[in-house]
This record gives sequence, C-alpha cells and structure tokens, in this order.
Amino acid sequence: MRRVILVRIHAVIATGIIAIFSVSGFPAFSQEADGETESTEEQSILVESTIVGDVDPATAITVEDLTIPIDQLELFLKPLTLEELQVEAAAWFLILKDKVQEISQTEIAIKRQNEAIASQEEAAQAVTEAEAALAEAEAALAEASPGTSEYEKATEQLETAKQSLQEANQAVEKAVETGDDLEENEALRETLEEAESEEEIATARQILEEARNERDDLTAGSAAYDVATERIDALDQALIDLESAEEALEEAVPGSPEHQELTEAVESARAAVMEAAEAISEAGLAPEEAAEEGAIQSEEAESALEKIAADIESAEEQADGDNVETEAPSVIEVQAGGDIDAADAAENSGEQLEGVAEELEAVADAESDLKNQLVVNVTALQGEQTGLVDRFTVVLDALDQKGGDTTSYRKYIDAVSGIELDITDTEGLGVRLVSWLRSEEGGLRWGLNLAKFVGILLASVIVSRLLARVIDRVLTRIGGTSNLFRDFAVMVVQRGVLVTGALLALASLGVSLGPILALVGGASFVLAFALQSNLGNFASGLMLLVNKPFDVGDEVKVAGYWAYVDSISLASTKLKAFNGSVVTLPNNTVWGGDIINFTHSDIRKQMIYIYVKFTQDLDKIYQMWIELAASHPQVLEDPAPGWFPWNGHYDYHICVGLSAWTKTDVYWTVYIELLKELQIRLDKMGIELAAPVQEIKFGQSAADTMATQLSSAVASQLPSTQP
Repeated sequence: MRRVILVRIHAVIATGIIAIFSVSGFPAFSQEADGETESTEEQSILVESTIVGDVDPATAITVEDLTIPIDQLELFLKPLTLEELQVEAAAWFLILKDKVQEISQTEIAIKRQNEAIASQEEAAQAVTEAEAALAEAEAALAEASPGTSEYEKATEQLETAKQSLQEANQAVEKAVETGDDLEENEALRETLEEAESEEEIATARQILEEARNERDDLTAGSAAYDVATERIDALDQALIDLESAEEALEEAVPGSPEHQELTEAVESARAAVMEAAEAISEAGLAPEEAAEEGAIQSEEAESALEKIAADIESAEEQADGDNVETEAPSVIEVQAGGDIDAADAAENSGEQLEGVAEELEAVADAESDLKNQLVVNVTALQGEQTGLVDRFTVVLDALDQKGGDTTSYRKYIDAVSGIELDITDTEGLGVRLVSWLRSEEGGLRWGLNLAKFVGILLASVIVSRLLARVIDRVLTRIGGTSNLFRDFAVMVVQRGVLVTGALLALASLGVSLGPILALVGGASFVLAFALQSNLGNFASGLMLLVNKPFDVGDEVKVAGYWAYVDSISLASTKLKAFNGSVVTLPNNTVWGGDIINFTHSDIRKQMIYIYVKFTQDLDKIYQMWIELAASHPQVLEDPAPGWFPWNGHYDYHICVGLSAWTKTDVYWTVYIELLKELQIRLDKMGIELAAPVQEIKFGQSAADTMATQLSSAVASQLPSTQP
C-alpha cells in the first residue's frame, strides 16, 4: 500500500494550492458514452462543417511526427500552398478531435469511478452502522423477555439494523450497476483497461525500486546478489523498452498501419515488464509489494462486490428470521418450531456481516487507486492535447498568412482548450495537480515559461537602468540640452525597455500579443479624440523640450508674466513670480506666444536709464559711470561698460543708458549695488535729473465745456439756502 499512501500524501499537499489553477471551461458532455452510436451522424456533420475546403486529410505530410518541434514545423509549412495547408489543417484537426474524444472518455470513466467509490463508501458506512445496531439488538434481546417494553425496544433496534442493511445492499447494488455499465461500454472499458495496465506498470516501477533497496542489503558478489542483479536488470531493461515503444507510439498517426504495429509492440513490452516484475516478486526481492498481493486489486473489485452483495443479502434474510439454505448451515440455528429466535437471528446476521465493511473499504481503496490512475492518464492526455494545439495553431497561422479561413478551427480550439475541475473530489484534484506538475506539457512547461518570464523581466529591468545611465551621460556630455529633456529622454528609454520586456515576457507565457496591441491601439485612437487639447499641450511640451527656449530656474517673460521658471512638464509650465505667487500656464499658451529668456547665457547685461536736462555735461556723466563700473569687483571688464545717450523727440531731457556686464547669477545683486552707488555719485556731482513735464492744451470749446462741468461740481457741494 506504500504507493497508494504516497499518492494520497501528494494529493493532500497539492489540494491546498489547487485554487490557484482553477480555470474555466472544459467542454461539457451532456450525453453519456452509450449514446455515441446515435450521434455518429451528427458528429460527422459537425466535422464536415468545421473542415474548410474539399480536402483529403490522409494526404497530409506534417502529421507523420506528432511531436515535431515547432520551429521545424514552421519550415515544413513555409513552402506549402493554400490548398496544401488546408489539407494539413484538416489532418491536425481530426487528430486533435480524436485526442479530445479520448480525454472525454477518460473523464467520464473518472466520474463513474467516483460514483462507484461513493456507493461503496456509503455501503461500508451502512454496514458498520448495521453491525453496531445488530450487536446492540442482540444484547438487548438476550436480556429482555418477550412481551416486555424492553423487548419491544430491542425489536425496534433490530428493525433499524435491517434498514441499514437494506441501505447497504442498495449502495452495493448501485456500485455493481456502475461497474456493469463501464463493462458494457466498449470505449469506457478500453479506458479502464488502459488505466489498469498503467497501474500495473506503476506497481512494477515500485517493485524495481524496492528490489534495488533489498539488493543493497545483500553481500556483493554472492549468488543471491547476482540473481537479484540479473532480475533487476531484466525489469529495468523491460521498462526502458516500454518507454521507447510508447514514445514511438505517440509520434505515430492514429489509425495508420504503423500505429497498429506500434500498439502491438507496446502491449508486448508491457507483458515483458509484468513478467519481469513477477519474477522479482517470486524471488522475495519486493516483500512490501508481495504483502499487498493479498489486497483486492482493481480488476478483482467487481467479483468482490458481488460476493459482498451476497453476504449482505444473506445477513438481511437472517435478520428477517427466514429459513434459508446456506453454504454454511452452522451459521443459522433453527429452533424446534422452525422459527428463528430474534436474538439468534441478530447474532447470525452480525456474524455474517463480520469483515464485510473492511472488504467494502478495500474495494473502495482499489477503485480509488484505479480512479487516481485514470486522473494521471487524463492529465497526460491533456498534456498531449496541449502539444497538438500548439502545432495545430502554427498550421492555422500559416494558413491565415496565405489567405485561408481558420475561423471554425480556432473556435473548436477555444471550445476544447479549457479544463473543468471537480472540486468535490479532493483526492483526484491533488493527483491531477501532482501529475500536471510532473508532465512535460504541464507543470514542467509552465515552470520553464515562468522562469523565462521572470528572467526576461529581470533582464529588462537591468537593461533599462543601464541604458538610462548611458543616455543620461551622453546627453550631459553633448550639452545644449535642457535638464527636463534629458530627464524625459531617460524616462522614455527606461520605461520603453520595461514595456518591451513585459510584452516579451508575456509572449514567453504563450499570451498572444495581437489582442493586447489591438486593444492599446483602439484605446489610443479614442483618447486622441477625447483629449485633443491635452495632446496639443503634450506636443507643445515636446517642442519646448527639444528647442529649449528656457530651463528650470531661468528668468523669463512669457504670456505677459515676468517670473522665474519653477517647473516644466509635458502638459504645463509653472512660473514663480517675484511676489512669490505661482502661475501655471498650458504649454500651448507658452509655445504659442513670445518667449523672452533673460538668463540664457552665463553673463547678463546691466542697463540703467537716467534722464538729464540738456544743460548737463554728458562727458562728465560718462566718465563717472566708467569709473563707477570699473570700481565694482563683479562687473566684467570684457565686455566693457558702456553708455548710449539718446533723445528721440528733442524734448527737454536726454535719456542716457548706462550698461555693464556681470555674471548672470549675481545680476540683481550687482544691479542694486550699482544703482545705489549711482545715486550717491549723481548727488555729489550735482547732476540734476530731469523731471517729466506734461503739457495739456485745450481749444476754446473744450475750455468752456470744462469750466461748466467744474462750476456744476462746485455748486453741488455747497449747502442749500432754501428753508
């Protein structure tokens, strides 16, 4: 029983995480397998409607090896014409359909086995209750006298035991009927025989492992050691030959002469394995497996159930007190009057039930082992189906590229690609998950894909950071690019690599990128219309980044605002005014208007304008300014300070522009200091600045009108003289 225990332990562990793998949609089969003959015509119509074109699948060339690597299959398909690809698609479709049918038969067999196991467990529970009730009734009847209330109560207990016996008998009959149904259905019977054969092979592997352990305890070089080695090597070689035959059978096309020959070779290899395993067991090299030979095997379950049903029926008849002939007449004690005493009937019935519950549990265990093997088989078949779907999809992709219609094929694939899990069968779920994790097209494949997924993501993160650093350094060395543009370029490169890596990682999991890209494209098209103004700001932001009219911290005049640039984004620009307020401008407004940048260079020109009268000595003013500018330590000598006197209208004053160059970062500090010093020197030199004079001249009519308005205004302010 060690193999059964190990399987159950794995099942219990695996069931804890089964919810992670719950997916939807294995195709439902509303009719049972016994209705196959009635639906043959409907299925043929379905197949004909699914296959595209008038083709002969028997002429297909790519199905000769069903496990052909996908890259090689793509090369085979590349030179084929549209008509030839339709033939290949039809052939792969029929193979996939046969595999789906095989999976369906196995799933039906699993459900039937679950029903039989439930009936057997129910019967075992009923027998246990009946046995306990009979024991209580026997004790009560032995102590009570006929006609008393205690006797009546004991009789009621006996009737309860009879009811439990009837329930047990019904449950056993149901289990027997389920077994008969499985035997009558040829397809299901073949499925069960396949599972029993696989169960025997699994037992042979256990025998081989145990025999090797037993051989290790023998003295190397002894006769017993040599005999054990010879028989172990024979079984090992038989198992290797069986695996080779099964691999060759998987690659063959079902229904072909080659497939039939390989099927016979597999049967012969299995017989050799069982013969070698039996030889080891007879030699006593597998004591634990030999100890299990007394247990009920799955192929013996039906006869054991029939015997149990006969025992329960006999116990039920004895509990009723009937005179029956049995093969063991000593079990029934007939009284002189011909009737069986109630206490003796209960005792005889209890004796007849001894061991029946244990036998039922043993049968249930055997059926459970067979059910678990069916689960292992169906998991392997689903893995094979996955491989067929992968290759069928490659054929359909090639057919699409050359103008073929693959709609019906793809709908069929979608309909059969899901998995339906029976969460009530916890042991089966665990076995299914353990088998899936061990299968090449299941857990191993997904484990490899997950490793690729994680590896691609990690590589994309590392590459994105490296590229971001390289871009940042290159743009910094080139110069002439704004900090914002450099940060934007780094962000685009880094996130672009991450997005690309994520898409490649999803592709490694088998996720189709076509629908994702189509969804992104459709969403972008809708957003382009809904967010036109935002996209305009985004485009203007890009222009600001590329052309760099200003950078963060620059002093600019934009849209009528004279302020410092606080921040720039792709949508808006924030300015910080001299009074501390923050102004946010859309980039459309910024880029669409005049932009004056006062701090675009490392040096900045100081300009101070003064207005003096025509009577002032301009040379004296010029000399004073040159001395003043030269005396300031932060005024640059090159470019040299300068001046420009100007009068555009020959008015009463002259505008003198005094200029000096300073570093941009100390512009306002130097400006204030020069202005203060200029005020002091102008005062010392007695240079009088011109005050602005504005003359207003009125004509006669205008003067009269103003006089009238002034008189009215004054009169309205005087107190009234009327009482």
